[in-house]
Amino acid sequence: MANWLYQMNAGIWRPENYRTEIWENNNTTWTIGKISPAGSQPKIGDTIVLFYTVRDRGIYGWAVILRYEEKEIYFRPATPSDYLKMNPLWDDDVKNIVDEIRPMPRGNMWEINDNLMSRIREKISQYI
Repeated sequence: MANWLYQMNAGIWRPENYRTEIWENNNTTWTIGKISPAGSQPKIGDTIVLFYTVRDRGIYGWAVILRYEEKEIYFRPATPSDYLKMNPLWDDDVKNIVDEIRPMPRGNMWEINDNLMSRIREKISQYI
């Protein structure tokens, strides 16, 4: 299973919209633009970390990918996503992790290596 960082665009999808429309255990469908590395794609059971970079930046939650087809991702947010969307996880360590995952911030979805995903899981566990 792979792990992914999905960078949400606050100009298109505002945090307040995210907070009202995305709920744990409800399925959601989003489009995907550029995926890094090129040629890779999400699969059923992969984890996706949901993240804003600018206004109200931070980790807003995570989810399990249900399917991916034709640039659309189907996923189900999992605990503690409802908590994180109201209290996004952001500090210097999270910023450094995100910068390692996406050395070029162009695009909206990056594969996360196991070491960095371990650090994200630890940060979420400590935060909650």
